[in-house]
Amino acid sequence: MAKVGRNDPCPCGSTKKAKRCCYGPTRIIDVRIMPLDITEEAFNVLRGTDLVEMRAEFDQLADLPETDLSVQVPLPRIVTAALDEAIGALQDRDLDAFDRVLPQVVASVDTVERRIDLARNVLVLRDQGLISPVLAALAVVELDREESILFTSSVAESISVLAGDRATPNGLLVA
Repeated sequence: MAKVGRNDPCPCGSTKKAKRCCYGPTRIIDVRIMPLDITEEAFNVLRGTDLVEMRAEFDQLADLPETDLSVQVPLPRIVTAALDEAIGALQDRDLDAFDRVLPQVVASVDTVERRIDLARNVLVLRDQGLISPVLAALAVVELDREESILFTSSVAESISVLAGDRATPNGLLVA
């Protein structure tokens, strides 16, 4: 596991020192992003979980953003070209075009802070009994991957709601 020094450049690419960016007040378990307190708890839950249960829960990750608005990534207030193209693709029912542009939108909103917020929101849903502890632990660990299924599906669900293609988890439809 690589260590990042406080005065080293932050690995997120911000050009700031690590102590003033992603590695500030919390200690990080690995080079990615999740704070130690979040990942340590997740690994403890997963340690006691059998593989069959873990696989069954993992299959639910992509659907997690449909559970609650807090598990949908906020989109920029100013519509970018990629976001506008994604919305148009959904409205035209052109899923191939949507799949082509989605990675651009994901890259434009993918930040350390958003991933950590998403992980914390997942833990709140767990604490409220809305999702299982195993699913929450898997979500936290999976959000620490460079290409996260959960993060991508959260962005896709946010775009779908904004495009009026889907209702919010509470049943509201954006017109």
